[in-house]
Amino acid sequence: MRTSISRRLLASSALAAGLWLLFAVGRWLLSRVQGPAAQLARLVPEVVPAGLLWGESGIWLMLALLVGAVSIALVHASLAEVTARGAGMFVPAWFATVAAGAVVGLALDLAVAWDSLGDFGPRGLLVGEFGAAAAAGALWGLGVGWMPGLVARASAPVVTAEGRPASSGIRSRWLVPAASFSVIAVLLSGVAAHAARTAAIEAEVAARQEAEAETTFGALPDPEAPGVPVPEAANVSLTGLDPAWCTSDRAMVLKGEPDAATGHRGMPIRLMNFSDQPCVIEGYPDVAFGDQNQHLLDVTIEHGGSFMAQDPGPQRIEVPAGGYAVTVLGWDAASPHGALVTKTVYAAPTAGMSRGSWPIDLDIVEGSTVAVTAWTLDTAPASSG
Repeated sequence: MRTSISRRLLASSALAAGLWLLFAVGRWLLSRVQGPAAQLARLVPEVVPAGLLWGESGIWLMLALLVGAVSIALVHASLAEVTARGAGMFVPAWFATVAAGAVVGLALDLAVAWDSLGDFGPRGLLVGEFGAAAAAGALWGLGVGWMPGLVARASAPVVTAEGRPASSGIRSRWLVPAASFSVIAVLLSGVAAHAARTAAIEAEVAARQEAEAETTFGALPDPEAPGVPVPEAANVSLTGLDPAWCTSDRAMVLKGEPDAATGHRGMPIRLMNFSDQPCVIEGYPDVAFGDQNQHLLDVTIEHGGSFMAQDPGPQRIEVPAGGYAVTVLGWDAASPHGALVTKTVYAAPTAGMSRGSWPIDLDIVEGSTVAVTAWTLDTAPASSG
């Protein structure tokens, strides 16, 4: 009977691995479909982070998926054996499916967040959607775990020589170490896949920027052009700043993605509180723009709303730990041809604080007017860069 149960467990774990791979590949295929059918991807648990599936990761992505499927099988088998009691394998196999999906998902989450961990330490886990794949993996296991459970279920109980039900225990000593090594392999292959994806995106961005340079987005850089560098901070005193203010040791400014409407442009900027305590912010951010010559671009900043966003007005807000505040820049589209254009955006939570910066091409040209809304709480922040 032990041989029968072991074969059932092997088949159950193989089924769990196949289902995980089916959901991972299926969601990716649905997301590639053009039209309304692409919305079906939202119904499939995201067992593999989108950060691995978006972009070209090549063979590393396929390796990460295969290693993930093998890890699902090994983790499932080891947990099912550890938790099994007697011949009742249905519930242990179901539970093992839930746990395997969560463990492998967490390893993939860590792989995607690896660069952020290196840059920001533990608070780097607050950037992006860390934990989403682990939660989706657990949800996947909860939804499909009954199928491996049915396969693993034994037809008759195993009994001892005294006629009492036997406890299955850990019968295969190699399973737990193998499962542990497989999870580490998932992490390493995920890091490699994410690095390959990042490299592919950077190469694509570089190629696009080179193509844009050939079409002369803005005037060509001129090392002899007059101008002044962008100051690191506005010339404003910060005397009397509230001790609870969102300073650089508590919060960081993150650039959003530009948006466009007919003749108008907009871009959110977010403030993320990465500390474990609330912090406060009030009023308007400090914003400046650098041109292609690394000089301060002559732009008029107006506090208020625009076509792209309404201004809530200056108000004192408390940003919870791990929470976000948001402001929106708005401007009118302009022709960049032959003009001094924005190549870098600078921003600080308030005037007088050190500015962060991001390289980006925007059609904010010399002489433009940019409207800036006041900080307000962002209850549903999008992925920020």
